Amino acid sequence: MVSKHAVLRTAIPAELREWVDNRLINAHVRIVRIMVVGCLLNAAAICLALAGEVENWLLGLFACMIVMASLHRLWLAEGIARGRRQRRSAKIMNAYALSSLWLGLTMGIACALFFAQVSHGDQLLLATSGVAQIAAAAYTMRTLVRSAVIFIAAQASGLIIGLAQLGEFDELAAIVVVLVASGLLIRMTFMARDLFVTRILSDRELAATTRTVKLLLNEYQESGSDWLFELDSQRRIVGACKRFASAAGQPAEQLEGTEFLSLFAADGARSALSSAIVERRPIRSVIVALGNPVEGEARWWSISGRPCHLGEGVVYRGVISDITERRHAEHRAQHMAHFDTLTGLPNRTLFDSGLESLVSTRKRGEHIALLLLDVDHFKSINDMHGHPVGDAFLCALGQRLTDCVQTSGLGGSHPLIARLGGDEFAIVVSGDDAPDHAVRLAGCLLAAMADPFQIDRYELHSGASIGIALAPFHAGSKEQLVSYADMALHAAKQRGRGDWEMFEPDMDAQLHERHALARDLRHAVARGELRLFLQPLVDASSEARTGYEALLRCQHPERGLVSPDRFIPIAEETGLIVPIGEWVIRTALHEAARWQDGETIAINLSPVQIQSAGLLQLVVSALAESGVAPGRVEFEITESVLLENSQANLDVLKRLQSLGVKIALDDFGTGHASLNYLLTFPFDKIKIDRSFVSDLATREESRAIVGAVIALANQLGMCTLAEGVEERVQLEQLRHDGCRMVQGWLFGKALPSEDYHPRMATPAKRRKPAQTQTYSARKRA
Repeated sequence: MVSKHAVLRTAIPAELREWVDNRLINAHVRIVRIMVVGCLLNAAAICLALAGEVENWLLGLFACMIVMASLHRLWLAEGIARGRRQRRSAKIMNAYALSSLWLGLTMGIACALFFAQVSHGDQLLLATSGVAQIAAAAYTMRTLVRSAVIFIAAQASGLIIGLAQLGEFDELAAIVVVLVASGLLIRMTFMARDLFVTRILSDRELAATTRTVKLLLNEYQESGSDWLFELDSQRRIVGACKRFASAAGQPAEQLEGTEFLSLFAADGARSALSSAIVERRPIRSVIVALGNPVEGEARWWSISGRPCHLGEGVVYRGVISDITERRHAEHRAQHMAHFDTLTGLPNRTLFDSGLESLVSTRKRGEHIALLLLDVDHFKSINDMHGHPVGDAFLCALGQRLTDCVQTSGLGGSHPLIARLGGDEFAIVVSGDDAPDHAVRLAGCLLAAMADPFQIDRYELHSGASIGIALAPFHAGSKEQLVSYADMALHAAKQRGRGDWEMFEPDMDAQLHERHALARDLRHAVARGELRLFLQPLVDASSEARTGYEALLRCQHPERGLVSPDRFIPIAEETGLIVPIGEWVIRTALHEAARWQDGETIAINLSPVQIQSAGLLQLVVSALAESGVAPGRVEFEITESVLLENSQANLDVLKRLQSLGVKIALDDFGTGHASLNYLLTFPFDKIKIDRSFVSDLATREESRAIVGAVIALANQLGMCTLAEGVEERVQLEQLRHDGCRMVQGWLFGKALPSEDYHPRMATPAKRRKPAQTQTYSARKRA
């Protein structure tokens, strides 16, 4: 079983064992003279007491051996003291062990030989001398346990042998006492050695820590980011270091003895610091500002400290950190958290808190007007010119809005202008006449937006839609006010953009109706509420049907037949147009597969469908499942597809065309740059909008426009189709101009798919029915 002394010895790191052994040896060397003197005195006393009872030659031999062993131990100590054996600790310990054996055997043999030859009184002297030597060895050799054990064992053995020669009961009891005492002393020797080793290791660690702390403090004082300070009883600076002086902007000798609190600006923080120091209370991270700028810059310090008693008049000590950069960083972070990084205007967070404060602290009779502004077709600026130009446009817009509010004098008191995100801005005006101000300000903003923006080499034209809500007239809380302004903004967009709208109560009802319709649309496909209608496409020359356009209707169980103009925009906004559009494509192709004469099928595509990732896969799958030839399928798009994410949408259209299907441009002539689109993509067909066809018989301008479009399309090899043909005179004019295909009430209205069949003749009686909306799965610009 391993003793705990062996464990302690093993626990000492290998690199420290030599050092520990030398410390143990040196500790013994320091008291070896006392030990030798004790041995010599003890031997002299024995020799004097036993003279005449023991033969002289034996006493002389005993004395000589003691003297020689003592001198040998002194010689070993002298060599160690002079450093001759400092690096050979193992050999020195072995030498001391032999020296201890020499001394122990000499004393032990003397006791064993002399005990039976002397009187009872001298026996007592020998026993007392032996026990004293054993106890002395346990103390003087405690750092060299092996030497101590050898000496004690030799001395005790001689003494026991001497006592055993007498053979009496008292002597046997004395032997037991000697054995127990020797064992206890050996045990105490090991414990003393372990305590000594533990102490010197702790001292070593403490010394290393102290040296490290001193080095760190010196380094800290010279080059650290913080520095120490000390104050005397008068709160004057003591021992100012170079870092302290440099941070304070004063020479160290001038700073020495300066009243500490005089360095700081007179404010509440300095008063708190002064109270803590005067009352001798600890402080932690008290932030104070310097009274005078350092190198032209205001600076802040963080101070921590506590009272102390270090002598030399120092009564308070602590550490100072320069937190100027941190204060600047916090200020920048706070600014970034509340202001838009692009325009520098307040962001949504600051807007929300500012509007909340205005609404909650509104005085009686005071009004608040919130204007939400959204840029019309901002996405096209990003798509056509890139995001850097778009960002520069938003910066210029923010500055223009600010200038408009400030120079118009219509902003009320403390107007708030914020960028809420993307191309959406908000303006809040307050005051007794805030409603009138808001209306006039909206007009000024729209007029300002009408002027082109010069961004780099581009001249950008844009407009804006504005929604206005008033508190407390419309809403009593911030949330309601924002919601109602957003409803008004949505209404302005729905009614053509480029204008402003004031919130009206029925807008809220319309919004709830839109939400309810959107909720119903989510289940329309599963419930079978969608219906496919068809309208004939006719050859203009022969008036023969060549195909059909697929139109969508929603047959709601409670609302009845819902107009596409009501549910298609909602479906596009919510993303439901994708599954609905998939139903239309698959159903239309399945229907076309039943036609025996091979008529074509035209299907409208929404911009949202074009941008969906699964459109191409859907078309390929639907063609394969239905067996309809790709040449019989035609997809119609509007120019809004090319306005939004134009390059990506063009790539999709090209891939669709590569499948063999045809691509038609719907509502041609009603957008911003339709002629440019004819150069952008090789359309198979151009559909002339009904707004031009309806005036063919009455307006020369319409005839000129339609004729020019047909001629241009024929030159480019594109088929033309005129929509909304309702009268013969319109058909004759279109034939004269060279239009190849027509569509309208003159040839048949939109009917459920089951009412039209390729072999069924055209209904005999053609009367002009009530106006019915057609499906166009797209978002009107």
